[in-house]
Amino acid sequence: MPTCFLITPIGEAGSETRQYYDDLRDLIVKPVLEPMGFTVLRGDHRSEAGQIDIDVIRAVQESDLCIADLSMPNPNVFYEFGRRDETGKPLILLKSRGSDSLPVDVATRRYIEYDLDTRRGIIDAHEQLKNFVKPLMERGFESSGTGASLAELAEVTRRIERKIDRLMHGTKGQTQTLSSDGGNTSGIPKGVDPKDYFIYALRQQNIPAAEAAMNALKVRVNHHRWLDFYVEQAASIGSVSAGDILIENAREFIDESETFKEKTEYLGCLTTNLLRTDRESANLELVEQICRGLKATSENEDPELQIEPYNQLNRLYYGIYITTKDREWLEKALKELRGALQIKEDAAHIHYNIATCLKRRNEEGDMEIALEHVLRCIELDGDDLDDDHIETACEILHELQDERLSEFLDMLEGVNQIKATLLRGRLQ
Repeated sequence: MPTCFLITPIGEAGSETRQYYDDLRDLIVKPVLEPMGFTVLRGDHRSEAGQIDIDVIRAVQESDLCIADLSMPNPNVFYEFGRRDETGKPLILLKSRGSDSLPVDVATRRYIEYDLDTRRGIIDAHEQLKNFVKPLMERGFESSGTGASLAELAEVTRRIERKIDRLMHGTKGQTQTLSSDGGNTSGIPKGVDPKDYFIYALRQQNIPAAEAAMNALKVRVNHHRWLDFYVEQAASIGSVSAGDILIENAREFIDESETFKEKTEYLGCLTTNLLRTDRESANLELVEQICRGLKATSENEDPELQIEPYNQLNRLYYGIYITTKDREWLEKALKELRGALQIKEDAAHIHYNIATCLKRRNEEGDMEIALEHVLRCIELDGDDLDDDHIETACEILHELQDERLSEFLDMLEGVNQIKATLLRGRLQ
């Protein structure tokens, strides 16, 4: 059964915005798509979350069809629109009659204009939507793009949220205001605290806004703290200029950091930026040198931190493999992961990454071993089940035609209904 994800503003429960987009879904979208066999989804939970929502991004990238309403200038909608557009998968645009003109960069694209206020307007919208969807049903929902790694995105998301929590806790009760002298405040709305604007930019994955706030904060905080709290996170969401700063200051930061944890966080953000900006091969020697140094000095550190240089090298090697398709890099990634597992056998994310590599290699016996690793992940999760782990288990069970598949699909349904619906559609 194909899935359609709606990209719209949501609004709080009971608000006018929520009611409006409930009407759009129930009066226009569902009456057309459900008779055609679609399951219609929307990220209703995100308005209460207050965080970057990896499940919504996953649905945006993986659904067979997305419908985006651009009637309102909503930052979340335009971000999700961009994330869908990069996949090359089918995307239908809607705009309410009488709303503002579309932004110039999408103004030339075809869209459906609708009117919820009249019966005729709803009927016309039904006909237009049918005309858009029927050809898609005939030719399929193939993708012409690649999208970002969702597992990588989830890791970036968690790191950013942890850093935001530390940043907000560390500055609670302190006020920083923009002044007319000092600092580059270009791009920051007048009167907005650059720290608050930076947090907003991270949660919206808005690179220009993050760069503007990062530059404004450069003269307000210690250089080391600026690199640690601001440059790292801007680099994590894909800022090339922040990535350049991380590369330029890497050796100095690693040498001057007092804690091993600071060093590994810097390494993780640097690796993420290189992967997101396709610069992993050009900076391979730098990352390998940093990792060798961290491995050599990690003996007395917590095993959770000791394994980080191994895992970051795995990420880098795996990224090069995805680009080049050269199996040598996949083997290098597996070697690093096995080294990490010797240090900390109960590291769920290492088991998961090994399963991912084996699933990708798919030589004789690999799927069975991958399943052992991902089931170990789920065991280590305990009561706090990770939907990525369960999803991967389902994919491997399906590949192996294992009768436990239905059990794990039900488990996924209980943890993440959107992801379970998308996966059921893919496995049919």
